[in-house]
Amino acid sequence: MQGQQIDRLAADPRFAIAIKAEHGEHWRQGGYEVWRLQGDCVIKQGGFVATADQAVIWIDRAEAHSGRPSRAILYLEQNVVIDSGVPQGTQADAGPRTWKGPSWLGRLHSFDAVEIRTPVSLGRPAVIPAIYQRGVDARSPVQQAQFTTPAGEGPPARRIIVRPRSNVRVQGRVFPNPQTGEQIAVITTGVRVVVEGADALGKLDIETDRIVIWAAAGLSEAVANGESRQSDDLPLEFYLEGNIVFRQGDRVIYAQRMYYNVAERRGVVLDAEVLTPVPEYQGLLRLKADVLQQLDANHFIASGGAVTSSRLGVPQYWFQSDTVEFEDLQFPQLDPFTGQPAIDPETGDVRVEHKLRASSRNNFLYLGGVPVLYWPVLETDLTKPTFYVDSVRVRSDSVFGTQFMLDVDAYQLFGIRDPLPDSDWGLSLDYLSLRGPAGGTDFSYKGSQLFGLQGPFEGQIEAWGVIDHGLDNLGADRRALVPEATNRGRVFGQHRQVLPSGLQISAEVGLITDRNFLEQYYEQEWDQQKDHVNAIEIKQFLDNQSLSLYANAHTSGFFNQTQSTPRVDHYLLGQPLLNNSLTWNAHTYAGYEQMRVPSTPTDPVDAAKFRLLAWEADREGLVAGTRQEINAPLEAGPVKLTPYALGDASYWGDDLTGTDVARLYGQVGLRSSISMWKSDPTVRSELYNLNGLAHKVVFESDIFFAEADQDISRFPLYDPLDDDSQEAFRRRYFFDDFGGGPGNIPIKFDERYFALRSGMQGNVTAPSAEIADDLFLAKFGVRQRWQTRRGLPGQERVVDWIVLDIDAIFYPKPDRDNFGASVGMIDYDFKWHVGDRLTILSDGYMDTFDDGLRTISIGGLLNRPGVGRIYVGARSIEGPISSSILSGSFSYRMSEKWIATAGGSYDFGPTGNIGQTLAFTRIGESYLLRLGLNVDVSRGNVGLAFAVEPRFLPSSRLGNIGGVQIPPAGVMGLE
Repeated sequence: MQGQQIDRLAADPRFAIAIKAEHGEHWRQGGYEVWRLQGDCVIKQGGFVATADQAVIWIDRAEAHSGRPSRAILYLEQNVVIDSGVPQGTQADAGPRTWKGPSWLGRLHSFDAVEIRTPVSLGRPAVIPAIYQRGVDARSPVQQAQFTTPAGEGPPARRIIVRPRSNVRVQGRVFPNPQTGEQIAVITTGVRVVVEGADALGKLDIETDRIVIWAAAGLSEAVANGESRQSDDLPLEFYLEGNIVFRQGDRVIYAQRMYYNVAERRGVVLDAEVLTPVPEYQGLLRLKADVLQQLDANHFIASGGAVTSSRLGVPQYWFQSDTVEFEDLQFPQLDPFTGQPAIDPETGDVRVEHKLRASSRNNFLYLGGVPVLYWPVLETDLTKPTFYVDSVRVRSDSVFGTQFMLDVDAYQLFGIRDPLPDSDWGLSLDYLSLRGPAGGTDFSYKGSQLFGLQGPFEGQIEAWGVIDHGLDNLGADRRALVPEATNRGRVFGQHRQVLPSGLQISAEVGLITDRNFLEQYYEQEWDQQKDHVNAIEIKQFLDNQSLSLYANAHTSGFFNQTQSTPRVDHYLLGQPLLNNSLTWNAHTYAGYEQMRVPSTPTDPVDAAKFRLLAWEADREGLVAGTRQEINAPLEAGPVKLTPYALGDASYWGDDLTGTDVARLYGQVGLRSSISMWKSDPTVRSELYNLNGLAHKVVFESDIFFAEADQDISRFPLYDPLDDDSQEAFRRRYFFDDFGGGPGNIPIKFDERYFALRSGMQGNVTAPSAEIADDLFLAKFGVRQRWQTRRGLPGQERVVDWIVLDIDAIFYPKPDRDNFGASVGMIDYDFKWHVGDRLTILSDGYMDTFDDGLRTISIGGLLNRPGVGRIYVGARSIEGPISSSILSGSFSYRMSEKWIATAGGSYDFGPTGNIGQTLAFTRIGESYLLRLGLNVDVSRGNVGLAFAVEPRFLPSSRLGNIGGVQIPPAGVMGLE
């Protein structure tokens, strides 16, 4: 047919193929989608454009993450115009840019997608149109296309290179196969065969002792001259024997016998061993099998298969099954700047990304050669091949009894083949002999699009519960508390997504069954993490402004948490006025707030030391206000001066007395700073690792006078200052340190007055609107850095050698503002990095009024990467609480196989010994064994712990023990 061409186009496969027409019919034929299009047909890919009046298109869509492109065969008729999109005169221009004719046949490939936009009638038409048959007839091989290199002017797609494996030259013979017309090459010496252009991953690299090659042509030239070329659609097959090393992408197969079909990318391997990298892991995944059948470039079936990351001949940890369907999807890693396949600068090969999955039957998990777990069916993502079990822990103490805790992978357990990308789902199955059965789940996720909304998101949700038949032991005088519930637990979750428009969506869930659950079962989280809340916030950012809508529900009646239904906040920060001569900051808010006081504990021991804090009451109502600041930055020589005025107008529908109240607050002040420095390059010391010394100092001050028309004591803290754990401590604090009785904690130690004396109300973004009252203070601070250079010659870096920050506040009206003391809130922070491994630390705080808090600490940290670290420190506290505590911790890698960690604290006051921990970790070939001892004197508890945690493909928490880094198994090869 005149004008027809078969075309492997130079169109860029990175771009999607977009097809549209006025009318279309669609049906399936074998593995193809078939489209018959009519009227104004347009096909685009990158700069390539084809138009025609009608067309037939066969589409072979690639599976997601398969690594191969989607293919479209195009047959166009009537008024065909082809624009290659290649600028004239460029190197890629091997022919005319535009071609016109009555019909055209060509092929397009895309690693993105094939998109069709046309009104469509589904189903195969009753009468196949004549254009379809003409397209079928045209698909027979014809001459090269107009937009590809003409025959004879350039190399074909596939290149075969034959080289000796050693110093012995290649010895082989080539003879024809009279039945098929193919050539057969038999090479009996060690040989290396490289096939370039085999697929998108680059070259295929084979080493073997003996090989038989079947090919349509070119074998005589390859054997004789070491190289030949052929079209990539011609047959090419290998049979290999003896010490086979087969490399495809960055996957390596070791075997004794193997058959492989290059064109069809399939084969059979006997006595196989496959090594393939795993994303975000330094080692290799290893698959051994008696028989390994490769179905295509990415799919394998292994009989008698075993999987591990160990490189030892007989590993201590592996997974084995009768049959494993193994999927290793390899696809080129694209350069984010060019969009082209990224090249490894060391090897010159295409960099490869992997997606690894396995499906298997009759599965066993082996530890130390002993099967410890059986499961009939497994579907798993091999980027986390801990095979069901993430960790096994056994502990024993007097609080929980003997504890057995098993963490498993839920995706693997339930055989979920396609889990959510970038997500982890785990299950915990636990038993505590003194408490009862327990269990939970944890799920984490992240991505770039959620429910059709573009924008990065991430989140987590955890749930854990126990049927508790025991008593809570919380230390000191609370060693036998009756829990407020039998079925105890918590649900905790966080989610955040940021949309391209600057809209941020955040949500939290925090459900707890009773007041002491977190302190008993999640003590570190109770002490250090934020409160559990049930809340949602939608916040819009726009330059230097933000507008948020926030709502939360108070579900924990045993804690005091304000419920907002809802609250609106608007922030404006750093807005220039009058040609940058003034700066405006503002915060405006309004919401309906509900405060409910916590319920009284049901246990008599807890209830005996329970009292509401001075600012707590059952109150609710509208809370609204605005806080505005105008400042005028000035420069007086080297001194930066910023006079400012701040005003606040606020309203509360309910104060502590149950009446509404409005408050006006005003503040005027002056902020200043001056910086100075001096350097001396002649200061040098080998002992202190000094190479020059620079001293940089910044003096700061903030002097202000403020007045409010309402007293701070009127307001409940709708915006609380402390977390639930601190508030719970303050309730007992009143009885333990002030003897109980009527009243409450003295205002010297009330958190509201501490925040007031610090000047928190002078910030537009202050976290609690209720903190404001009459105040006159002058705050002074000095920030100091002594800096030097360290590092190899020519690679020196500037480091802080010594850091010393000091702050203090002067109160002109001490009787009103600071309990009679003119100076207070003195603090300092000191760090001396003596060397790259040794740091001396110290900090302190002092209030100068009677019984004011005074603390000072000093300690040293010695860190030697890869070997261990040690810390020793002492802290003295005087005031309403007095103690002198010596604490220390160390970790030490005693050998390649053992790490020791320990820690302890001792109070030289009445408390005495606080507690100690000691643990030994054995770094096994495939898992970590940990044995620990814990002494908690406050609870009268001595506990033992034993844990087994898989080492290959470990989580980040396993990668570091006490500051000693543990590499993944197999990263160094044999161990």
